[in-house]
Amino acid sequence: MSVAAVSYALRGNPRIPEATRLAIREAAEELGYRPDPLLSALISYRSDVKTERLKGEVAMLYPCAKDSPRTRSFRVHRECFGRRMAEHGYTVSDFYLDTIGYSVKRLRQILLARNIRGVILGWGFQANTLPDFPWQEFVVVSTERVVVHPYLDRISINHFRAIRVVMDKIRAKGHTRIGLLFHDDTPEVVRKNILGSYLVETHEAGKRCPRLTHFEHTRGDPPERFLRWFEKEKPTALLSGGRIDDAFFREAGLRFPRDCGLAIAEIDEAGPGRYSGIYAGNVLGQTLADMLVRKMVTYDNVSLHVEGQIQLVNGVWHDGETL
Repeated sequence: MSVAAVSYALRGNPRIPEATRLAIREAAEELGYRPDPLLSALISYRSDVKTERLKGEVAMLYPCAKDSPRTRSFRVHRECFGRRMAEHGYTVSDFYLDTIGYSVKRLRQILLARNIRGVILGWGFQANTLPDFPWQEFVVVSTERVVVHPYLDRISINHFRAIRVVMDKIRAKGHTRIGLLFHDDTPEVVRKNILGSYLVETHEAGKRCPRLTHFEHTRGDPPERFLRWFEKEKPTALLSGGRIDDAFFREAGLRFPRDCGLAIAEIDEAGPGRYSGIYAGNVLGQTLADMLVRKMVTYDNVSLHVEGQIQLVNGVWHDGETL
């Protein structure tokens, strides 16, 4: 294979077949290859180079497998992130840590070998994930309120605002008995924020909106436990932290809005469809990309002496058919 073909493959040029590019990259990683940044800069600024300059590669890390519910629900944000990064001149590579089983040392070696400076942490990370990872060697943004490391900057949908908007919309439809639903895998911090916001809203409403006990939905469970809760609390509308599978409600015999209203605090799908609720749309993925690029161009690596900041982004209300 020619030197030119290897060079094109390492730069992700589409003229080289994908299988060949992957094989060359794996070989380069085993050899510990890292591009010379000065040479790359010289080549990119040559006067005879007419195409848009590829500025580099960033990594999207997932703690869960590719087919896990948490990873699937993040897919729309990943797609928006990827499009925005392409506009900035970067490619994105996905690493599913639960599947590949890399050690912290091996992961660091691969990222450095591929000259990856920018890293995004997808949904599902916990405080004990990637212990002893050298965060200070990279530019890192986390996508959840879970504090993987206290010095990482984080981005999250503004659940406080989302709950207030959803509750206002539900009450505007004449509902007063509003039941709150959670997924069993909702991150603990997100759960506390949503529940706290719900309690504040019901407290401020007083007798006009009584506080009901919340229900925790476990994926794959039959609806009997939910129906017992529904019969006890008698909600006229449901507020769900995230979307619950339609099949669950069909099995329970509920139709929206005929039997009960339904609104969702955070709709992660590519389109809101028939659901009423807060639709994240492109905002989370685009904000992740813009923040990561801004930090990379200013060489804002993780500082082990400065506590990370959290940036909240707002979704938009979608007036669907379920409320």
